[in-house]
Amino acid sequence: MSDVCMITPDEAAAKALKRFERDCRAWAAALFASSCGSAGERPQAYSIPLHPPTEKQAMADRNAARAWARTWHSSPLAGDVQWTSRNWGSIGQQTIPVRLTLESPSDIARAAGAGALWERMSERTLRLAERYSERWSKACPSTDPDALVAAVRAVAGRCCELEERDWEMLLLALDWLVDNQDATYFVRQLPIRGIDTKWMEGHQGLVKPLHRALTGRDPQFARQAGQFRVHVLDERLAPGDLTDLALSVEQLGRWPRLPDCVLICENMVNVLALPPLPGVIAIHGGGFAVGELASVPWLSHVPLLYWGDLDSNGFAILNQLRSHHGHVTSLMMDAPTLDRYRDLCVEEPTPSKAS
Repeated sequence: MSDVCMITPDEAAAKALKRFERDCRAWAAALFASSCGSAGERPQAYSIPLHPPTEKQAMADRNAARAWARTWHSSPLAGDVQWTSRNWGSIGQQTIPVRLTLESPSDIARAAGAGALWERMSERTLRLAERYSERWSKACPSTDPDALVAAVRAVAGRCCELEERDWEMLLLALDWLVDNQDATYFVRQLPIRGIDTKWMEGHQGLVKPLHRALTGRDPQFARQAGQFRVHVLDERLAPGDLTDLALSVEQLGRWPRLPDCVLICENMVNVLALPPLPGVIAIHGGGFAVGELASVPWLSHVPLLYWGDLDSNGFAILNQLRSHHGHVTSLMMDAPTLDRYRDLCVEEPTPSKAS
């Protein structure tokens, strides 16, 4: 019966697994919606035709046809199979399996060998629905139900992968964040019992989508101010005789005495190795962090030089700086410099994709 494509229980299980992996997150979202009183889309039954043999095909290989039917009789899925009786003149009346119908997500998961996984996904989805109905909805009365259902769909699989302790921590973290929406703690400072200092950093991929759906925004964490290394090349400009400093943008904005020129360098070593220069201070731009210097008003009132790598990223950084300070002059980033030092060129590991 080489031309017969009878579906075996193992093949049906593989089809069920493919359907489960494709749709389980949508089923979880529908379960969440219905548990919260919303009209979610009801999961459809999944029907798999088993392609039983015709009388002619069965006669061509009776042993194979009988063996196939026996596998379905003894299969754990036998109760989900539609059987039909056919009266074949050549071999008499036969009861054969014609279709496997899995009515619910639980049935599909069971057939796929993913029953325990779906049970955990369902249980945790119902916990989210319970938490929303009993607590989060009161703290977030303006939550968009559709956005929340979409967020549950997006995170359902990853929630299922969490160890039990991390799952409980996720619920506690969301409890605290929705109850304290205006707080601005550092991400490692959250006063949530049981959550270690690094937990939130490792689980923001779950916290953020749910928090955004509940409140309409990402969690508001305080950020450590970035610092810029400053090398004062003229001691007359040094505050308190300090010529090597690390300053935040806000502190840099309060620089007490304007220099005649500011040299911004992409590389720290260049900044530190510069010799004394009258009227000049040098700032390490920190690569693309250079954009933060847009918040330093007095930089618009002094000549600016930029010395970066002679590569695509160096020019992308220069372009970013010029988008804020249009009077920037590049230094040693021209064709003559490239020609003079071509023997020192190396391949750029990761070229910029900026256009």
